[in-house]
Amino acid sequence: MLLFFAVVLFAVIHLIPAFPPLKARLKDRLGKAYGMLFAVGSIVSLVFIVLGWQMADRVQVYDPPVWGFQANLGLSLVAFLLIGVFLFRGKVRQFLRLPLAMAVVLWATGHLMANGDQASIILFGGLLAYGATHLAAGFAQGFRPSPEVRQGHDVIALFVGVALYGVMIQMHQHVVGVALFSIQDMAIFAK
Repeated sequence: MLLFFAVVLFAVIHLIPAFPPLKARLKDRLGKAYGMLFAVGSIVSLVFIVLGWQMADRVQVYDPPVWGFQANLGLSLVAFLLIGVFLFRGKVRQFLRLPLAMAVVLWATGHLMANGDQASIILFGGLLAYGATHLAAGFAQGFRPSPEVRQGHDVIALFVGVALYGVMIQMHQHVVGVALFSIQDMAIFAK
């Protein structure tokens, strides 16, 4: 139950920016506290997601396809590249418009291909629903990121996305409890 409520809390908090009139009303009502409350709510929801994930029973609901792990690695790489695009003000960000929501959709889809347990369905299914809703709302309202484009940011975004992907692969076991690859595994492939 904690995982379910944490995912719902995360989705509700992160859908606020997808609805500009709602965001504007909250900013008017809360003033400068809006940003701090948004950040605190985001962190709290993420902490509850991690705790809920760690406490959840692993009841198998379906068998993922044999290629699900590899598909997840590929989709997660693209998702981290999109996170890099989101973090910087390049031309690609202008073109994609909502790269962070796209990243969530791809990341969640990949994890649903690799995991078939109830906790995964709650977490990744909920985040997939959130990401799809954010995309739909953003595109329907004609959302555009800041028009400022900075020279070289597309290249920086690529490197940052790959670096974040590498860090997550190494930290996955510590954060989630599931080892993917380690630097030692990669050394074996190099021989």
